[in-house]
Formats: sequence, structure tokens, C-alpha cells
Amino acid sequence: MEFVLDKEDIFDNVELFLESLEMGTPEEQQKSVQLIKKSKTFLVIDIDEVLVFVPSSFAGCKDNSILNFKGKLVENETNPVLTKIIGSTPKIDKTLDESFLDFCDEIEISRNDVGISRDYWIIKSM
Repeated sequence: MEFVLDKEDIFDNVELFLESLEMGTPEEQQKSVQLIKKSKTFLVIDIDEVLVFVPSSFAGCKDNSILNFKGKLVENETNPVLTKIIGSTPKIDKTLDESFLDFCDEIEISRNDVGISRDYWIIKSM
């Protein structure tokens, strides 16, 4: 498995993940939802004051595809790579937790299906 090298690679994965989640086949959408449910660390992308949440394990792997993504959480491997590229570590943030739960509501993920503690990087735009 190769990891992203720069912000452009990260943003390519963010776009790919969001396309799979919003406009993908039913299988792609289901895999995207499952990855959100299992993840603990997210990139938060602020697009025109709308927050979207992308699992760090997906964002940190190079040459990704939602269908080929093994679904195995590799946050312990991708997070150090993302930290180096982004220039900060992910943080616990109660305000972002509430925004994350609102995001889950929008994509029909039950709040009971996600963990209670998450870490976030926030990126202002792509």
C-alpha cells in the first residue's frame, strides 16, 4: 500500500470519496457509509460553509478506489503521513462532533452506529 505524497493526492481522494458517497453505485455508497461508521479520524473539508467528513484511512492511501479499498482501518499508518503533509495533528473537537453527527443524519447513518470519540483535521477548502 502506498501513501499520499502531497495535498493534491489528499484532495483527489477527498473528491473520489465524496463522489462515491453521493453519486456512486449502491455498492459504492454502502462501502462509503461503512467506512464512515468504522472510522475514528476524519479530514473535515469546509466547502462553501458546508462541512464534509472523509475518513483519514481513505484520504491517506494513494491510488484509491472505494470498491478496491479493503475497508481495513489503517489510521495508525495514514495519520502520521497526513500529519506531516497537513502540518498539524488531528484534534478532538466537540463542535465538530456535533457537525459530524449532523452530517451522519444527512446521509442516513444512525448516530448510534458511529463511535463516541473522533479526531479531526479541518481544511478550509479544496
